[in-house]
Amino acid sequence: MIVNKSMFPLQTGFGVISKMQDKFATLQMQLGTGVKAQTLADMGRDLPVSLSVRSRLSTISGYNASIEQVSLRLSFYDNALSRMDKIEGEARNSAQLGQYGTNNINMATISAQSRARLDEMVTMLNSDVGGRYLFGGSVTDKPPLPDTDVLMNGAGGRAGYQTVLTERRAADAGVNGMGRVGASIDPLSPNVVTVSEDGVHPFGFKLSTLSSTGGGVTLSEPKAGPAPLGDQVSISFHNPPADTVKPGQTITLGLTLPDGTETQITLTATDAANATGKPGEFIIGADADPAIAVGQTASNFMDAMHAKLAQTAPGELAAASAFAAAENFFNAAGEPVLRVSGNPATATALRVASPNDTVMWYGGQTAAVSAVGMGRLEASQSYDADAAGVPPSPTGRVSLTENSPVSPAHGFRITSAVTGQSTSGTSPATTYSPGVSGGPASMNVVFDGTEQPGDSVTLTLKEPAPSNRMREVTLTAVSGKAGPGQFSIGASIEETSKNFEKAMLRSVTEAAADAEGNPRQSVSASVEDAGRVNYGMQANESGYLRMMRSFAAMSAETYPEVLNATDPSAASLDPAKQRFDAMARRQQLQLSEARNVERGSIELVAMEIGVAWSTMNAASQRHTNYKAQLDNLLSDVETVSKEDVAMEIMALQTRLTASYQVTAMVSKLSLVNFL
Repeated sequence: MIVNKSMFPLQTGFGVISKMQDKFATLQMQLGTGVKAQTLADMGRDLPVSLSVRSRLSTISGYNASIEQVSLRLSFYDNALSRMDKIEGEARNSAQLGQYGTNNINMATISAQSRARLDEMVTMLNSDVGGRYLFGGSVTDKPPLPDTDVLMNGAGGRAGYQTVLTERRAADAGVNGMGRVGASIDPLSPNVVTVSEDGVHPFGFKLSTLSSTGGGVTLSEPKAGPAPLGDQVSISFHNPPADTVKPGQTITLGLTLPDGTETQITLTATDAANATGKPGEFIIGADADPAIAVGQTASNFMDAMHAKLAQTAPGELAAASAFAAAENFFNAAGEPVLRVSGNPATATALRVASPNDTVMWYGGQTAAVSAVGMGRLEASQSYDADAAGVPPSPTGRVSLTENSPVSPAHGFRITSAVTGQSTSGTSPATTYSPGVSGGPASMNVVFDGTEQPGDSVTLTLKEPAPSNRMREVTLTAVSGKAGPGQFSIGASIEETSKNFEKAMLRSVTEAAADAEGNPRQSVSASVEDAGRVNYGMQANESGYLRMMRSFAAMSAETYPEVLNATDPSAASLDPAKQRFDAMARRQQLQLSEARNVERGSIELVAMEIGVAWSTMNAASQRHTNYKAQLDNLLSDVETVSKEDVAMEIMALQTRLTASYQVTAMVSKLSLVNFL
């Protein structure tokens, strides 16, 4: 018998020992590092899980970095909005009607206080965080506003607010300083006083109402006067034996001011014996001839009207001009900067300002169309009837016109208006008039009572460049209650036209709101896979805008009369006090708490930022919880228990020692050794 080592395969034993040595080395590495493998290739079947978990953790890390960055910006917004709200309250309390202060100190200091508030507003709106300007929407690489001095006084030949204010006040006051309104008497009708606007334009007083507390006069409502005059009213004093004006009777003329507010001029009738000579009264004629006496009354009324207009213009009208100029200069989203065109005293129109001649107060991102004002469109409705009120062919007319002056970069352009006819009716007649020589375009819809359900009117509106988007607004007639995009056919032509106007206002406003968008969406950040936080701010939003306009107007208005006055109660200071009250009243109106519910107000913006905070914090908490779960999963996949590894090493060491001993014994087996 042959005995050799083939019965004991040493090569196989060496292979097993080699594998155990490799395993021993791996276990030693795991014991030292606490991880299962040094390379991805060594992960084995755990590799896909490891890669997926690490990818998700990396994504969460990115979201957390974004949240941390946005949190810093929201913290700044919160502080800025809190300060703005406080400034707003301080401004309301600083100027109260009739509160002039000891020795008129409030009047002497209000301008400087308002300028300081304006400085602080500009500073906050121009603040940056980490090199990023926060109140310019998506334009974050430059401050959205010039500095205060440039805004107020201009720079480089470009006009600032002060220049725009000077022009506007001159345009509103007119040549004679009576607010572009005058009274006259036709020699052929000496008992009739006609009060007229000097033209069709946006400047000065606008006649709105006329009333009297007694008889003796016939009053007319404001109506269009002969060209080139604007609206006019007439006051016809009765001749005896008809009832005549009595002492103590008042005649009140209502006036609309350039900023949209209202004021009144009241004239009181008196006899010569009780006349005081103060503005606001007119003397009843006392001539023995009744015809001459009524003419004297009319003439005295005209003179009193002129005196009262001249007294009101430097107070109420000047204050209204200051705030109207602020609205023209500090333009809102979707509106251009406007200035007086031509010689201010005789101007009849505003013009769109150019960046070459006027400081543009806001240079950040802004909407070209605004829901306020329907995208610079104006609607009107009229009913055509004869004097008897029962015309043979009555019609109702609804018009939509672009605002003047037209700005190519702001507001909707009306491009067409067409009608659609139902199967059984005749559609309303529509006409479209394109703007002539850059003037405003318009469209008209005429109703004649033949409208049927299913008739429709479609108008096409074009957004300014760069979008140039076309928006169609279609209104369809229905017989019952109207829903969105519909108008009800009324019981009369006038009712139908009013229903159409109401539906058109709603639909066009909705189209403008959609075109405007939301300033908050101008800047956004991803905080999770399906979640974003919108936190953009634009300095021309209504809350900031009202404060800028008010502070600029209040800082530009001074009261030098009080500085050198020896008697703080002197009658000579009354015009200045009236001007102070008029300015204070308008600041109260602009900064009223009642405006807190308006879109873009400081309070609503703060609430929206609070929602962003809440959304972001909720996402951050979800990331924290999810990351903890992923960390545990990754630990299970990539790390080892050192106690378990140590036990494996000890077991493997025992097996390896035994293998060494057996292999050594087998290697010594031979016939010689056996013999």
